[in-house]
Amino acid sequence: MGQGGDLLIQQYHKVGFDMEYYPKWNYDAFLQFHHSKPLDAMTKGRIHLNLGGRVHYRIEKTFGLTSGLSYQRIAYQYDLPDDQSLDRLYFLEIPLGISVYPTKRIRLGLGGQYHLYLNATGQPPSLSERQNYPKGTFVSSLGMYANAEYLVWKRFSVSLSYAFQKRSYNNYNREKQNFQRFGLGIHYTLRSLKRPKND
Repeated sequence: MGQGGDLLIQQYHKVGFDMEYYPKWNYDAFLQFHHSKPLDAMTKGRIHLNLGGRVHYRIEKTFGLTSGLSYQRIAYQYDLPDDQSLDRLYFLEIPLGISVYPTKRIRLGLGGQYHLYLNATGQPPSLSERQNYPKGTFVSSLGMYANAEYLVWKRFSVSLSYAFQKRSYNNYNREKQNFQRFGLGIHYTLRSLKRPKND
């Protein structure tokens, strides 16, 4: 058993994988404060909070894959003379992307996301109270993301991110589904990176 373990370590070192510091699998939970709004509508974005978790699989010392699941809430207010109503939308967000590790403390990410539509409410000018939007007004859609994450202390890290989701649809409609998001995240690694004693 000991010889097998030594052989495995030697094989990983041959491909440049530092097992003392980099486990192949990492899991984290996060909170993300974000500002989201449609790209081409007269609206004012609101700041909201996303909750989620991610799993990271490191293929090489400086390269890996990332996926996960998060609960996303988007809210924005129309800024029109006859319409100052507020829309609220809810999605489950499933990312799949690549991660690059230029240093031990930095992770850079780029990839695509699937936004599973859950619900949306609003109060267009013709309505007297807030209601659910009719089926088909908003739907599940695809998007992309880019982020940079920095390990601050032990298991805690912070991140900055940009993401967008878009649906091919009639852009003359009042309700538009082409959102952009700027986010600030706080992450807690459930499986901690192992530091070598001399680091």
